[in-house]
Amino acid sequence: MSNPIEVIIIGTGVIGTATAFEMAKAGYKTLSLDRNTQVGHGSTAGSCAIIRMHYSTFDGTAFAWEGYHYWRDWVDYLGLPESEELAQFKECGCLVMKT
Repeated sequence: MSNPIEVIIIGTGVIGTATAFEMAKAGYKTLSLDRNTQVGHGSTAGSCAIIRMHYSTFDGTAFAWEGYHYWRDWVDYLGLPESEELAQFKECGCLVMKT
Protein backbone atom coordinates (compact mmCIF):
# COMPACT_ATOMS: atom_id res chain seq x y z
CA MET A 1 0.00 0.00 0.00
CA SER A 2 1.63 3.25 -1.11
CA ASN A 3 -0.40 5.61 1.11
CA PRO A 4 -1.31 3.74 4.28
CA ILE A 5 -4.10 5.09 6.43
CA GLU A 6 -2.68 6.41 9.70
CA VAL A 7 -5.92 7.43 11.41
CA ILE A 8 -9.47 6.11 11.13
CA ILE A 9 -12.17 8.54 12.24
CA ILE A 10 -15.60 7.18 13.14
CA GLY A 11 -18.34 9.69 12.36
CA THR A 12 -18.61 12.42 9.73
CA GLY A 13 -20.58 14.97 11.69
CA VAL A 14 -19.18 18.28 12.84
CA ILE A 15 -16.66 16.73 15.27
CA GLY A 16 -15.51 13.92 12.96
CA THR A 17 -15.06 16.15 9.92
CA ALA A 18 -13.28 18.82 11.97
CA THR A 19 -10.94 16.16 13.35
CA ALA A 20 -10.28 14.76 9.87
CA PHE A 21 -9.63 18.24 8.47
CA GLU A 22 -7.16 19.22 11.20
CA MET A 23 -5.33 15.89 11.05
CA ALA A 24 -5.05 16.08 7.25
CA LYS A 25 -3.68 19.64 7.57
CA ALA A 26 -1.09 18.24 9.97
CA GLY A 27 -0.04 15.66 7.35
CA TYR A 28 -1.85 12.53 8.55
CA LYS A 29 -3.50 10.14 6.09
CA THR A 30 -7.07 9.77 7.35
CA LEU A 31 -10.09 7.62 6.58
CA SER A 32 -13.51 8.77 7.80
CA LEU A 33 -16.32 6.23 8.25
CA ASP A 34 -19.98 6.81 9.00
CA ARG A 35 -23.15 4.72 8.96
CA ASN A 36 -24.96 7.49 7.07
CA THR A 37 -24.67 7.95 3.32
CA GLN A 38 -23.62 11.62 3.44
CA VAL A 39 -21.42 13.81 5.60
CA GLY A 40 -23.27 15.61 8.39
CA HIS A 41 -26.45 13.52 8.19
CA GLY A 42 -26.34 12.18 11.74
CA SER A 43 -26.96 14.22 14.88
CA THR A 44 -25.23 17.23 13.28
CA ALA A 45 -28.10 17.52 10.79
CA GLY A 46 -30.54 17.91 13.68
CA SER A 47 -28.58 20.57 15.54
CA CYS A 48 -29.68 24.19 15.76
CA ALA A 49 -26.25 25.33 14.47
CA ILE A 50 -25.79 28.19 16.87
CA ILE A 51 -22.53 29.57 18.18
CA ARG A 52 -22.64 30.81 21.74
CA MET A 53 -20.14 31.84 24.38
CA HIS A 54 -22.28 31.25 27.45
CA TYR A 55 -21.04 28.11 29.18
CA SER A 56 -20.74 27.13 32.82
CA THR A 57 -16.98 26.51 32.62
CA PHE A 58 -14.09 28.74 31.66
CA ASP A 59 -12.71 26.10 29.27
CA GLY A 60 -16.04 25.79 27.45
CA THR A 61 -16.25 29.56 27.05
CA ALA A 62 -12.61 29.82 25.89
CA PHE A 63 -13.10 27.12 23.24
CA ALA A 64 -16.28 28.80 22.00
CA TRP A 65 -14.54 32.19 21.79
CA GLU A 66 -11.70 30.69 19.76
CA GLY A 67 -14.12 28.87 17.45
CA TYR A 68 -16.16 32.03 16.92
CA HIS A 69 -13.16 33.72 15.31
CA TYR A 70 -12.62 30.76 12.98
CA TRP A 71 -16.23 30.97 11.84
CA ARG A 72 -15.96 34.70 11.16
CA ASP A 73 -13.00 34.07 8.81
CA TRP A 74 -14.09 30.61 7.62
CA VAL A 75 -13.00 30.96 3.97
CA ASP A 76 -9.55 32.13 5.06
CA TYR A 77 -9.29 29.35 7.68
CA LEU A 78 -10.05 26.73 5.03
CA GLY A 79 -7.54 28.34 2.66
CA LEU A 80 -10.12 28.94 -0.06
CA PRO A 81 -10.45 31.88 -2.46
CA GLU A 82 -12.77 34.71 -1.35
CA SER A 83 -15.13 33.90 -4.23
CA GLU A 84 -15.87 30.44 -2.80
CA GLU A 85 -19.52 30.04 -1.84
CA LEU A 86 -19.95 28.48 1.58
CA ALA A 87 -22.58 28.46 4.28
CA GLN A 88 -22.97 32.01 5.53
CA PHE A 89 -22.13 33.12 9.04
CA LYS A 90 -24.64 35.69 10.29
CA GLU A 91 -24.40 37.35 13.66
CA CYS A 92 -27.82 38.04 15.09
CA GLY A 93 -27.15 38.66 18.77
CA CYS A 94 -28.07 36.76 21.89
CA LEU A 95 -30.18 37.25 24.98
CA VAL A 96 -29.26 35.27 28.07
CA MET A 97 -31.70 35.23 30.97
CA LYS A 98 -31.34 33.73 34.39
CA THR A 99 -34.29 31.49 35.14
